[in-house]
Amino acid sequence: MKLNSLTLSIGLILIGNQLSNAQQYSFGVFADPQLSWFNSDTKRYDPNGPVVGLNIGFTADKFFAKRYAFSSGLSVNALGGNIRLMQSTYTLKTIDSTYNIAIGDNIKFKSQYLTLPIGFKFRTNQIGYTTYFANVGVSGSLRIRSYAWNETNQVDRETTKTDMAWGFASYQIGIGGEYSLGGESAILFGITWCDGLTRIIELPNSTITSQSLSLKVGIIF
Repeated sequence: MKLNSLTLSIGLILIGNQLSNAQQYSFGVFADPQLSWFNSDTKRYDPNGPVVGLNIGFTADKFFAKRYAFSSGLSVNALGGNIRLMQSTYTLKTIDSTYNIAIGDNIKFKSQYLTLPIGFKFRTNQIGYTTYFANVGVSGSLRIRSYAWNETNQVDRETTKTDMAWGFASYQIGIGGEYSLGGESAILFGITWCDGLTRIIELPNSTITSQSLSLKVGIIF
């Protein structure tokens, strides 16, 4: 009887430890430099090059097993690109004025978004001081503010009114590593690819989406 009680106690302790490990949380902050550009489903508009931006925010991971986690966070994300009109003119409306953009002209857009990602994170066992990971998921972005540039009309970082969508959805795939600093702290590094699922610009007769490639740089506490 005593042996059975001892066995049961040890089993409960082991189960408790497993559940405790499975409920582990991990938090971090990051500042990711990135390139972003537009993708068009029509020849009416020609994606004409990327812009440089920064994605700044925090991550929050909830581990439901030793090496698997639900991943989320929140960031202020600067995205944009260049788009060239190929078949029709366009009326660009900003807070300062209204401009007629001619065929063959380029417009540069850049916007700030509040981005909320949701996904899964998969980690390897620690190799030396480094744990490698992959993550996949989707995200929703709400526009905070938008700017436009056009050399022909001397538009220089003017706030746009109706050109950029109020929000958009995308998916992301990333790989990277966590270099241990001792304890739970680690340097976070990696790369992330994002591709838009819904339109980012309200151009007529088109679906213009956003794509980006970012360098993950951060720290886990």
